[in-house]
Amino acid sequence: MSRPSFAFERCRTAAAAFVLLLFETGAAFAGSASDGGTETALVVTGILTIVIIAIAFLALIIPDDDMKKLERAAVRLRAYLLPGKAGSAPMIDHDFDGIHELDNRVPPWFTTLFSVTVIFGVLYMLDYHVLGTSKLSAEEYKEELAAADLHRRIILATEGTIDETQLTALTDPVVLQRAGDEFKKYCTSCHGANGQGVVGPNLTDDYWIHGGGVTNVYNTIKQGVPAKGMISWQLVFTPKQIQEIASYVLSLRGTNPPGAKKAEGALFVPDEQAAAPDTSKTVKQ
Repeated sequence: MSRPSFAFERCRTAAAAFVLLLFETGAAFAGSASDGGTETALVVTGILTIVIIAIAFLALIIPDDDMKKLERAAVRLRAYLLPGKAGSAPMIDHDFDGIHELDNRVPPWFTTLFSVTVIFGVLYMLDYHVLGTSKLSAEEYKEELAAADLHRRIILATEGTIDETQLTALTDPVVLQRAGDEFKKYCTSCHGANGQGVVGPNLTDDYWIHGGGVTNVYNTIKQGVPAKGMISWQLVFTPKQIQEIASYVLSLRGTNPPGAKKAEGALFVPDEQAAAPDTSKTVKQ
């Protein structure tokens, strides 16, 4: 059977490139549509499209002599990157129990990769530890903390201050919705999505471990309960945000969500928020 002509091979290459173009474009756009249309998928599609069109175009217009030169160059590149057959390697002049060893060369691609890693290591050391052009992780962390502190100060200055001794429970639906979003983002792992209690206590009944009412709840959120694993949230939220979240927690009273945890702490009467919790009706944990 005769070998296909060179022109036929070029046409087949161009056709294969065109089919691959259709396939990858459809797959990329399908992935983009499934996740709402991401820019990354479009960028990848564009790059692959340009590359494949370039391959198909070159396969059709490059003269035969140049195409053969490219083929020979590809063969030489493959010969350099991949080691030869094991049988062509010289025999090492020793054996162990009749087992002979061939002196196979290290694959050039491995040597090249190793050299690149050495060069990268030297440049990294000069960049980070000698010249100090780039910053180490500890310095970047300090800068992020400083930026976060500045951002917090700006927010505090914008919101103003609140009198923590004269707190009131907020009832604005917009405020409670916003606070509810923060609650579901940060508090559900311990208190549940509906405040029913998981690791932490149930927030929907009238019993409170650290006191009920907006002032007590505000202070609990602000100071945290380190002994029970609850962090102090005053470094995360502003005083105004803590007041909003405390108000949302109080709005959960009486909702009776399914799977609510049993009552813990002491009974608290909402009308007596300034008084201490009624310890005469304490529920044992």
